[in-house]
Amino acid sequence: MTAMTPPGTTPRTTAGFGGSTADVVLTIVLIVLGFGASVMASFFGAFSIMASDGCFETCNYTMMNIGVAVMVFTPWICWLVFGIWGIVRLARKKLAVLVVVAGGVLSVVLYIVGIVLLTATIG
Repeated sequence: MTAMTPPGTTPRTTAGFGGSTADVVLTIVLIVLGFGASVMASFFGAFSIMASDGCFETCNYTMMNIGVAVMVFTPWICWLVFGIWGIVRLARKKLAVLVVVAGGVLSVVLYIVGIVLLTATIG
């Protein structure tokens, strides 16, 4: 069974930027760049554990470890979730570049939260 438009109405089309070639290219480029950014963020997040070298008995190691875990894992989680969501939106001919950009912004915000958790414990 196919969907039919009522008489006197125009058929639905993809309005605006969604489904265009520019949207596809930008989304794919941002997904690839997000992969590289996730690799670098995890690398620097893993080495940030060396901030505990200056701690003696005043540091909260639990909060420090949570901060490092946030810095290492959240870029990958954001990249995976928002990348898949962007690809699904591309397949449905909807605007996808904003989804990937939102994932990148959320990833940066969560990385900064991890840095704050890490540095708040260093006394």
